[in-house]
Amino acid sequence: MRYNWINAEEVSFNSFLLLDRWIIAMICRDYREWAEFEKNLGAALANNPAVAWYFAHRSPESKPYVEQIIASAAKGLSADEVRQAEIFVLHAMETSVVYAFPEVMNRNCNYIYDWDKQHLLHLADFTDALVLDVGSGTGRLAFAAAEQARQVYASEPTDRLREYMRDKIRRENIRNVKVLDGTADSLPYEDNTFDIVMSGHVVGDNYDLELAELTRVVKNGGVIIDCIGDDDLKRKPDGELLGRGFEAFYHVSKSGGDIYTYRKKITK
Repeated sequence: MRYNWINAEEVSFNSFLLLDRWIIAMICRDYREWAEFEKNLGAALANNPAVAWYFAHRSPESKPYVEQIIASAAKGLSADEVRQAEIFVLHAMETSVVYAFPEVMNRNCNYIYDWDKQHLLHLADFTDALVLDVGSGTGRLAFAAAEQARQVYASEPTDRLREYMRDKIRRENIRNVKVLDGTADSLPYEDNTFDIVMSGHVVGDNYDLELAELTRVVKNGGVIIDCIGDDDLKRKPDGELLGRGFEAFYHVSKSGGDIYTYRKKITK
């Protein structure tokens, strides 16, 4: 599925040098059954030694695979053939490559630019609350909550996105948002810390692990919120979340998408 968040023809293959270990590992782990992708990735890496070196050293667990696909790559490709291989990989990984360009992400990702913060703020009373935003991205949820909350912790595993949020905090003199590393299944916070734990486009890879971790760090009587952005996708309610006691709230986005947000009060 193409989202058109980047124009791969205009993006350097060196963009991968800006991405984190977990993204490189994912690229080298999760697409091994896609023969066309593997062929193009091998060709692109074979002709971009700096990026190949970065893949192998930024993600040591991926080094044997990187060496394997480079060794199997077609030889003697023209400059145009190499560029077409790069573009194929950039297109295929556009939802990760865009993390290297937070301003482009804000401009081109409709789930960010079409979103209204009121879809979050009506889900809980953020007044004077201690809030955790898991997988903050460019800070869509975190900065909205910060308008009412006492303190917001923005947990984000992507370095470029953490830098973007920290730059915004300095530029706009925002005093109640703190940016830290962390993933939905491994949060660097103590048990029973937050009044509100929220995320969007994060929960779903492993419901048991992710929801257990979000529940661990929220206080007794606190709230967990899942608040995706607004896009044009047609969705049905998330049966996993409903089955785990979440309430669902529905609205139609500006672009005609079916958007569901979720809330659950936690009792321990």
